[in-house]
Amino acid sequence: MTVKLVGLQVLAVALLNSGAFFFLLRSISRDLDADNRNDLDHQVALLRAWLKDSNIKPTIAADEVRSPAVGPLATQLFLLRLLDAHGAVLLEAGNPRTPPVAAFPAPGSPVTRWHVPGGPHYLVSSVWINLGATQEKAQLQMAFDVTDDFTLLRRIRQSSSVVFGLMLLASFALALLITRRALRPLGALTDSAARVQASQLNARLDETVWPVELTPLVREFDAMLARLDGSFRRLARFSSDLSHELRTPINNLRGEAEVALNRPRTPEEYRVVLESSLEEYARITRLIDTLLFIAKADQPESGLKRQQLDAAMECRAVGDFFEAACAEVELTLLVRGQASIYCDPMLFRRALSNLVDNALRHTPRGGHIDLTVRAGDGGGTEVEVSDSGTGIAAEHLPHVFERFYQAAKENADATAPVSGFGLGLAIVKSIMELHGGRVALASTPNRGTTITLYFPAGT
Repeated sequence: MTVKLVGLQVLAVALLNSGAFFFLLRSISRDLDADNRNDLDHQVALLRAWLKDSNIKPTIAADEVRSPAVGPLATQLFLLRLLDAHGAVLLEAGNPRTPPVAAFPAPGSPVTRWHVPGGPHYLVSSVWINLGATQEKAQLQMAFDVTDDFTLLRRIRQSSSVVFGLMLLASFALALLITRRALRPLGALTDSAARVQASQLNARLDETVWPVELTPLVREFDAMLARLDGSFRRLARFSSDLSHELRTPINNLRGEAEVALNRPRTPEEYRVVLESSLEEYARITRLIDTLLFIAKADQPESGLKRQQLDAAMECRAVGDFFEAACAEVELTLLVRGQASIYCDPMLFRRALSNLVDNALRHTPRGGHIDLTVRAGDGGGTEVEVSDSGTGIAAEHLPHVFERFYQAAKENADATAPVSGFGLGLAIVKSIMELHGGRVALASTPNRGTTITLYFPAGT
């Protein structure tokens, strides 16, 4: 990042300064050229008028071009040549380095440049004139030595190149210093983040000590730490609960086997031990199957076989399955409403069965369980499962969808026996997340619980 920032800053300085130098040199060159051309045109006009108005002969001496009215026309800078209509030289005033006849443009053409390689530079011009009283036609060629201007521009370019190079070096040093100083907080933030360990996920970075530009990054980093801390806590709790759930049936199996082998027993007694062991095996199998389902549901690539279903018919099918269990404890199970639902049939029945099973275990004799189907917002479908059971205390509501969480275990005053693994609502939440839906829970102690499943509309 430092290299990129320094490189970009130096590049910006180089572009800006090179552009400034270019336009400055071009402006100076253009102004000098315009002044020189004006001077040459002025001198040509003066000499043309003097030669036309003077009563001179076609053959002119070199000293005749110095007139008090016109001034010295042939000097170190202005060089002239006069040719007759046939191209013969009538007069040549100047120095031996006067440009050759071929270097001048045709009479009447714009002023052009000419120079000797490694030698002087000239502006050259050519016009037709009439000489004196005879009005004999002649060609006037005039050259203006602009070598000093070219020398001046070359020196300016050389000086500008040196200044430009020094400026690039200075801009590189300053950019490196500024960039390192500006990125120093980022290095400090990196050091602070490196000090965070798995055992210190509760550590937080103070937002007030960082620059404004880094405040959102610090805030998101703290939020990430909070999520990781929560995940680690849930994982630790999950591991603890899982080990407990597995240890209990294994200890039961081991104890029964040790008791059975303590002394010789009758075949009937061994049969009882085996039957009890089978129940524990079944419990372990259900636990493993449930955990495998949740693990699979946590994978984003888990495939769903969605289809349009009659929600009321699916609810009645689940109700028929629990009909005998409800009749045993004198519970009434009713299905209300009518709507279509877009979901995976097997997963929907599993989620609904878990909810009805929970309601059945926490509703006292003579109560009721209601399954209500209705259209939800956005074209989706809502399935509501409500009961008149014992309800859930407010302090347990935020945790009931966590894996292995059981309110009866957390409540020291609970007298009801605990059954199941505390995974039923966790499975329901996973199923709803797979469908892109949501689950909502409302409960009042001693009055009942209502859980609402929202399935989005099919596409």
